[in-house]
Amino acid sequence: MPGQIKTKQINHVTTMVKDTARAMKFYNELLGIKQIESQVPNPEITWLQLDNGIMVHLIETEEAPVKPENTHHAFEVEDFEGTMKILEENGYEISRHGVRFDGQGFMFTHDPDGNRVEFCTGSGYFPAPGRPE
Repeated sequence: MPGQIKTKQINHVTTMVKDTARAMKFYNELLGIKQIESQVPNPEITWLQLDNGIMVHLIETEEAPVKPENTHHAFEVEDFEGTMKILEENGYEISRHGVRFDGQGFMFTHDPDGNRVEFCTGSGYFPAPGRPE
């Protein structure tokens, strides 16, 4: 049975780190995930991106590895406004929403167990191979 919201792919994952420089040796130097320009005014977040466009956000915090208010999955959706409407109609509160520097729309809600979930449009920063422009 198809869902009411058409999710396209994972947009990004977040990882809590205690030392960004140390984490970059692993994610950037060892795994080869490229650092990209930050799309939010928060120096604690380092933005990385795979060749297929999926991003990894490293968030520096003393509370690593877990800081529940930042740990989340981000689903890229086909119809951003429609998704917001469906979530609200089904009783899910949108806790925060807006537009990032690259024009990407985003919104946050929580699943029934309280896990934070983000829904977003495609990132305007990087037209990944195979991704419609």
